[in-house]
Amino acid sequence: MDVAVLVDIIKETDKNWRFVFESPLYDKLDFISGQLVQLAIEDPIDKGYYHKRNYSVASWADGSNRFELIITYLPGGVFSEYLFKDSEIGDEFLYRGPMGIFTLPEDLTKRDIYFVSTGSGISPFRSMMNYIYENKVPFKNIKLFFGTRTESDLLYREELENIQKELPNFEFVPTLSQEDNPDFRSGYVHEHYLKLIDKAEDKPLVYYCGWDRMIREGRDHLDKRGFEMTKDIRVEIFG
Repeated sequence: MDVAVLVDIIKETDKNWRFVFESPLYDKLDFISGQLVQLAIEDPIDKGYYHKRNYSVASWADGSNRFELIITYLPGGVFSEYLFKDSEIGDEFLYRGPMGIFTLPEDLTKRDIYFVSTGSGISPFRSMMNYIYENKVPFKNIKLFFGTRTESDLLYREELENIQKELPNFEFVPTLSQEDNPDFRSGYVHEHYLKLIDKAEDKPLVYYCGWDRMIREGRDHLDKRGFEMTKDIRVEIFG
C-alpha cells in the first residue's frame, strides 16, 4: 500500500466533511473519475491489525498528487470516529488505489446519462462532472439527481450549479425528502428520474451511488422497466 498525508479538512456540512490527502511518493496521481481508494488505519489496541474502508474519490485527475474524499459521520464507526474526532493535519494513512470500474463510458454522446446519489454518494459524480467540464468532453445529456434530507445537507451545491450554468446539457437536480422548499424538488430521489424515464423514447444509462437500500430500490424500479445491469445500470454501494 502507498502512504497518503492528510493536508486539509473542510467541514462541508455538519455530518459531511471533505478530507484532502497528498501522496508524497508521486508527483501526480493518474486515475479515472469514478474510481475509489481504500484507506487503512491501525487499530489503537490490536496493534498490527488494520481497519480498511473503501471511499469513492470526489476529486479528479488534475495533474496534482492530491485526492479528496467526502465522508459521512457515522456514530461508532471506526473510521468516522477517528477522522472526525482524532485526525489532524499531517497524519499519515495507508491507502490503495485509485481503482475500480465505476467509470464513464468511452463515448458520452450515444445516450443520456442519469447519475442518482444520496449523501456522500455524490462523490464519484462530482469527480466525473468536473473532469468533463475541465477537459471539455462532449456528451449528450447528463442529469445528476441528488437526494438529501434538507437544504443544509446539499454537498458541492455551488460548484455543481456553476457547472450547470456553463454546460446547458447538464442538469443538477437536488431533491429534499424532509423539507418543503420552493427552490427544490421534494420527496425521494427515485420519483423524479423515473418520471423522465417513463416519458423517454430511449433508455438512459443510469448510475447509482449511495446506501444499499437506495440502490436496491432503484434497481427494483428499473428492473420492472426492462433495464439490465451493466448494459443500462451501474452501481457503487458504500453501506
